Amino acid sequence: MFYIWHLMIEGGNLQVKTTYRNILMIALPISIAILIPQLNILTNTLFLGYYKPSLSHFSTQDLLAASGVAGIYYLTMVMIDYGLVSGILMLMSRKAGENDTKGVGQLFSNGLVICLLMSVVLILFSLFFAPWLFKTTIHEKSVQDAAVSFIRIRIWGLPFIVLCQLSNSLFLATSHSKLIMIGSAAETSVNVVLDYLLIFGIGMFPEMGLDGTALASVFAEIVYMVVAFTLIHGLSAFKPFEIRYFKSADIALMKSMFFKSFPLIMQYFLSIGAWEVFFIYVEHLGKTESALSQIYRSVFGLVGVAAWSLASTCNSMVSNMIGQKRPDDVIPLVWKIAMVSFSVAFVVGMPILIFPKFFLQLLTSDQHLVEVGITSLRIVVVATWMLSISTIMFNAVVGTGNTKLNMMFEFAAILFYLIYITIVIEKLRMPLPYAWLSEFVYWFTLFGLSFGYLYSNKWRKRMYE
Repeated sequence: MFYIWHLMIEGGNLQVKTTYRNILMIALPISIAILIPQLNILTNTLFLGYYKPSLSHFSTQDLLAASGVAGIYYLTMVMIDYGLVSGILMLMSRKAGENDTKGVGQLFSNGLVICLLMSVVLILFSLFFAPWLFKTTIHEKSVQDAAVSFIRIRIWGLPFIVLCQLSNSLFLATSHSKLIMIGSAAETSVNVVLDYLLIFGIGMFPEMGLDGTALASVFAEIVYMVVAFTLIHGLSAFKPFEIRYFKSADIALMKSMFFKSFPLIMQYFLSIGAWEVFFIYVEHLGKTESALSQIYRSVFGLVGVAAWSLASTCNSMVSNMIGQKRPDDVIPLVWKIAMVSFSVAFVVGMPILIFPKFFLQLLTSDQHLVEVGITSLRIVVVATWMLSISTIMFNAVVGTGNTKLNMMFEFAAILFYLIYITIVIEKLRMPLPYAWLSEFVYWFTLFGLSFGYLYSNKWRKRMYE
């Protein structure tokens, strides 16, 4: 607990530096915090890969396929909330760069209100829309039923996970990112234990299979939220922010925050929504392809951990630099972060690239899945290397505050992506490796547009809007 004490007694300067050491100090705790949920997903996949249903008509491949489709739907809802949180993070980081602690607290307090309202709307929408979507688009009846059952439980975690995201943004914007690890560790402990107990039905716990992963995740997110807000209200480091919640509700500020974040909301909705289309198309290829893609999703998350944590770091640090009125330091900072991101993704991905069969055998006992999944797994690993650079560039644009342009870049990348997967998967029904090549279409497009904008220097003219 030494580092918590350190945070409690350190100075109040919220301005960051652009050194590698400072980048890593901010990013490392976020990496660990992102790694832990990815390990949760990996654990879910591992348990389901070895689970032999005894009380239902679902096969293991049914459950893996349903987990992929329904899991991506839930992720889409989460990322809609995350778009709102990302906008709030950008605004809080700007205030932090100006050393305006009360401004940060006011943004956080009002952000909590609109985040909860957004979550309630998404839950009500999903309870009616998700079952219709699955029954309309999924061909296998058993996969339909499993996906609907899963999402009706999983969707109730939405308010808790968005508050976890919001608290993480406060920790990140105020350079207290080490605290993110505490809630993540608590979440993982609960999730892994309950996953095991509820999937297989150990002792007094019922055998729930895929539904067990949903229920375990909801309880884990509740624990994460409780821990995070206990830290916010229990540590003296956050007292200067004067966080008040509903007592300091500012309708005009909430409206401004929402509309500033709206392009990011649409961006994340389109991005993950396109992945949902991908998983639906892949389900049409067959249970084997759908089950393998769920495994690849876990790999994508695992190898991409550093990239996503450094992307959040880039967003926050670029906003902080602009708040400090240091625009000349932005581009060198972005490349420093990008190089760190690529290096980590390369080191983590290389063993999987070299020994794909061994990795697949860890995740499933189905030897057919292992034998046919090697080529696509290698493609997924290389795609994460492209992701590691592209997502940094893209989040640098987010950090400059031009969220409308981010939405346009996202729309263009998704358009090319959807055209590719519709032709290659849905129309031509090409093998799975060609389907996963779609990741290169998306990430190359996003990289090119973001890189061009950053080097055009147009962001300098509007960075204080």
